[in-house]
Amino acid sequence: MHDPENTLKPLRGVEGDVIALRTGQGGAGGVVRIARAAESVLRRMLRDDPTAPVDLRLRALSPDDVPTGTLLAELRRRDRLPMELAASFHELSAAANRLATEGGDATPRDVEVAVAAADGLEQHVLSNPYEARLEDPVLTPRDETLIPQSPEDPEPVHAVPTAGRMRSPLPWVLGAAGLVIAALLAVLLLRGRGPDPLREATTAYGKGDTARAFALFLDAARAHPKSAEPHYYMAQIYRLKRRPQEAARELREGLQLAPDDARLHTELGYLMLDQGSAPQAAERFNTAVHLDSSNARAWAGLMTAFRRSGRPAEADRVLARAPVEVRSLISSVRADTATYAAPAVPAPGTVAAPGTQPGMAPQTAPAGTYPPDTFGTVAAPPLQP
Repeated sequence: MHDPENTLKPLRGVEGDVIALRTGQGGAGGVVRIARAAESVLRRMLRDDPTAPVDLRLRALSPDDVPTGTLLAELRRRDRLPMELAASFHELSAAANRLATEGGDATPRDVEVAVAAADGLEQHVLSNPYEARLEDPVLTPRDETLIPQSPEDPEPVHAVPTAGRMRSPLPWVLGAAGLVIAALLAVLLLRGRGPDPLREATTAYGKGDTARAFALFLDAARAHPKSAEPHYYMAQIYRLKRRPQEAARELREGLQLAPDDARLHTELGYLMLDQGSAPQAAERFNTAVHLDSSNARAWAGLMTAFRRSGRPAEADRVLARAPVEVRSLISSVRADTATYAAPAVPAPGTVAAPGTQPGMAPQTAPAGTYPPDTFGTVAAPPLQP
């Protein structure tokens, strides 16, 4: 009978690498070794398959005789390997080839795929042992018997039929190509399957449910470690909760991932305004408007920063050189309202900001009026200085 542990022997040899990757201590070498062990397990699965032709089983352990694509195709054709597991191994194999040929460090995705493939393959082999005897119902004639098992060979095999040796490999090649394409499609489908935490988070944020949104943004940051988007929104939530240190941390991480993201520079500018650092905030807002000249929040923040720095003439010049649509927007939702971080109320006898009278309190934006998010996602919450 089939011995699952014998099939899994190559994976057992790299258990240390799996544990190291799972605990964040492994690297590229571990990914490559796990990929090779996983392929060896798949080859043993084909060698042990009682429904596979004898000549195929005899060649299963040789990569030269049975390439990886053919190996996957044969296992899939016999329903011995789930599509999800085949897709996972295909991605792992591609990552291992890249690391082995190009060098470099393993990415978080490489580590995730290696651990998932090892765990999935182990579970699949242990839960699906081959119960049938090692027979070949297709190629073995009724009057042909099995070769008696040798005492030195614990695993019985068939006599190799002559007809099997002469069979053309073309059907296998075509089948392998089809299965490789199917595996690639499966990888793409699997990546896009299930709810997107970032999309759900921005929806919750837009509805004002910051607690649920923050939890989902954390999930999105783990699911998309190279995306700056979750850090942008978590920084806004931290700032809204008046936790500037955490907000600054998220903005630093976001800017490391996307140093040219105008929204991150804009949000950092408002954080600096909150802390009373108007001159430094002006530098951030200036960077943001150079990166995205349609970012109304950045233009309004730059005006506010100049005013708070005692440079009202420069604030007026900013408004004058802002794009027409931005000037129109700022005129309708004033930069000196609470929406864009309000400047101090003009004292009697001083020059009032455009649109106000000396000694009068500035206009306030209607409740729920948010500065526009020019990237087309959800609007930011009101920014309190």
